[in-house]
Amino acid sequence: MKIHVISYFLGFVLLAAAASAIAEENRLKPLKEEEYKNFIADLNKGRDCIFSRTIGNWALLDNQRMILYAPTKNRPYFVKLGLRSHELKFAHQIAVYSKSDNRFCPYGGNALFIDGNRYTISAIKKIDKNAAKQLISFNKKDDK
Repeated sequence: MKIHVISYFLGFVLLAAAASAIAEENRLKPLKEEEYKNFIADLNKGRDCIFSRTIGNWALLDNQRMILYAPTKNRPYFVKLGLRSHELKFAHQIAVYSKSDNRFCPYGGNALFIDGNRYTISAIKKIDKNAAKQLISFNKKDDK
């Protein structure tokens, strides 16, 4: 009986240590100012497209940049507007305008409508979930 209790205890300790190591490995490293600027400069060149019908949610970065999720939070896209939008911070919904075949791209006249104003898109780039989290947390740090 003692051997079973000890083996269960050791198994639990090993499992807890492994879970702690995985959590430490998955913790996001915060971006420094210079890293953020370089990352944004690269993202601003994005020419990817999104099927407009799959866009489900968004997260605000600043009054010109956002993260669009299409179709779920597992597939984030960085989006930069052609002009700054002061309405974006307070918007509850946005409308997507796509000229053809429901593809939303940073060229061809596609745009977002925010509070009735039309904003063309200058960049779209698919990013991973961790990059989206880093961008959002960096911008929340600036809001404080």
